[in-house]
Amino acid sequence: MNEGARTAGPNVGAVDAGQPAPTVQTTHLDDGPTVVSERWEGAHSVSVGVWVGVGSRDEPAARAGASHFLEHLLFKGTERRSARSIAELVDGSGGEMNAATGKEFTAFYARLPAGGQDLAVDLLGDVLCGPALRAADVETERRVILEELHLQEDDPSDVVASLLDEALFPDHDLGREVLGTRKSVEALDRDGIAAFHDRWYRSPNLVLAAAGIVDHDLLVESVAVAFAGRGGGEAPKRSAPEALPCGDRTLRRPTESVHMAWGWRSIHRHDQRRRALGLGVHVLGGGLSSRLFQAVREDRGLAYSVFAGAHLYSDAGALGIHAATEPDRADELRRVVEDEVSAVAEHGITADELEIARRGFEGARLLGLEDSGSRMTRLGNGQSLYGRVESVDEFVASLRAIRLDEVNAVLAEVLTPAATLAMVGPPA
Repeated sequence: MNEGARTAGPNVGAVDAGQPAPTVQTTHLDDGPTVVSERWEGAHSVSVGVWVGVGSRDEPAARAGASHFLEHLLFKGTERRSARSIAELVDGSGGEMNAATGKEFTAFYARLPAGGQDLAVDLLGDVLCGPALRAADVETERRVILEELHLQEDDPSDVVASLLDEALFPDHDLGREVLGTRKSVEALDRDGIAAFHDRWYRSPNLVLAAAGIVDHDLLVESVAVAFAGRGGGEAPKRSAPEALPCGDRTLRRPTESVHMAWGWRSIHRHDQRRRALGLGVHVLGGGLSSRLFQAVREDRGLAYSVFAGAHLYSDAGALGIHAATEPDRADELRRVVEDEVSAVAEHGITADELEIARRGFEGARLLGLEDSGSRMTRLGNGQSLYGRVESVDEFVASLRAIRLDEVNAVLAEVLTPAATLAMVGPPA
């Protein structure tokens, strides 16, 4: 075991009867990431990911998109490997390697067949700690990201989501698009991106999670080597949004459908009521039996898809509903959605609906245990966003402890204020 490490564990989660219990172990490296792993004897794969606790909200406005730009560049090669050799190593194993950028973190992961633990750690450590960041690659990826922005601008569902974020969080970093803007992406240079990487990709912001056929002690030793020199640094300092949501947003475009998004400011992810809200939102618009799906699609055929979801950040949150329909039925869609929301805000959901949602959440968590990638994501999100990994038993117990009156109270609090509405579609 590495001397500069402090290990906690094991944390035993729920498993099927007759199967050995997977254990979650956590080690805090003094000069590298926090390492959290779960060994799963029945796996045929290993998934390793690194969560970096910095995202689009941590960028200055003039450098908007830096986190996403850096995510692209880290796959363009390192001091030891070309981009092609990285791709060949992953493809030659039958595995996958990818990344995603959000508003408060960036995640990188590799999923390989069992026995690939060392390769996954070596690749991730190389990519994250020794990127080449060549000026020529910056220009290549700039063009790629500008094309990505073009594709996003051509998709009205993406555009309406961005409009809603801007309206819910006016003049705040949570209201900015993760990709940045054409102006900010064109302005980013190699030295600025390298400085962003050197400042934030350090131990206070790094969590490495692994699940599947994992040896925790060997994992810690290899991570200590692969991520050596990434100590020091600081966590981002964030300010909660103060301005209230601004008015509705409408963008006229010659689209076949009118895309609509309703939004409300909500609670943050550390609020103890977050799961009560999650269950309530699921009843409202999270599944096939949800009120919105039944009222909008099944009963009236108003839209192909309608859904509600909560986005919880460290100091703020948002609840959103999205749907699209033909222009002649836009007013009807708006009336039906807003009537369903008003009914939930005023009268709440029923005990039967809550029980369906509760069982659905439990089942989804258990089904996720059948995939090493889902297990890895649970570990990474838990350690990075909440500072600990919650066992499956704890998760289930917390769901079963939630009362109907708690769900209805938080739904009323969030949904009673008037919604902010964003629309993209042809002129009326």
